[in-house]
Amino acid sequence: MSLIYLNGNIVPDNGALISHKDCGFTTGIGIFDSMLAKDGKPIHVIEHFERIMHDCETVIGLKPNLSFKDFCGAIAKLISQNADNTPYARIRTTITGGVVNTPLSKAETPTVLIDVAACNEPDNTPITCAVITDYPRIAGCPLENCKRLDYSRSYAARRKAEESGAEEALLTNTDGNVVCGATSNLFIEESGILITPPLVDGVLAGVTRRKIIEERDVKEESISLERLNSADKVYLTNSFIGLRTVNLVS
Repeated sequence: MSLIYLNGNIVPDNGALISHKDCGFTTGIGIFDSMLAKDGKPIHVIEHFERIMHDCETVIGLKPNLSFKDFCGAIAKLISQNADNTPYARIRTTITGGVVNTPLSKAETPTVLIDVAACNEPDNTPITCAVITDYPRIAGCPLENCKRLDYSRSYAARRKAEESGAEEALLTNTDGNVVCGATSNLFIEESGILITPPLVDGVLAGVTRRKIIEERDVKEESISLERLNSADKVYLTNSFIGLRTVNLVS
């Protein structure tokens, strides 16, 4: 039996209930975060918690009643119960605006769900990608920097990429620049220098993206399709793949 954290309590996952009136379900008002744990220890937990709180305030309009201490305590219990003696675990935190009386009513009491499950070792083999222009991200929109529940754009782009024989999609934005993968941030390499699109291009403010910028010589510049195709190397990155090499397909 697996356990989850739900609104302050650790409960069996098969008995947990979330209201059908929860606005995360009815209108997609909410955010989520995915974090990797190795040997029972969450990686970059402070940065993930900070991102969760920022995204809640931006998307939902308020922060949940969840302290960093309680967040870490819940994760430790769930890892012990659900992923004990496994090298890697995926920690997913989902926070919605909670129950509201009518669509788009102001959220007042967020729903907080944390789930932990064993996962595979990160895959560092090259991934084939196709540029998909049909579902552009919105340049200049601060909501695009947040990890919102609505991944329909990424879902549709990945399906179209698969039709082209690729494993993953590279999405463009409303300015026509290439900005990210379906679930990852984009980097290119030019003469040994890493370049990644700036947040204003409509990309997710990824934790791994941030750590790479802090630790390496990185420029934040827009990446046109021509620049992508002429780059020495192309990478995707998130909390589960590190810096993964991309092979482009037309």
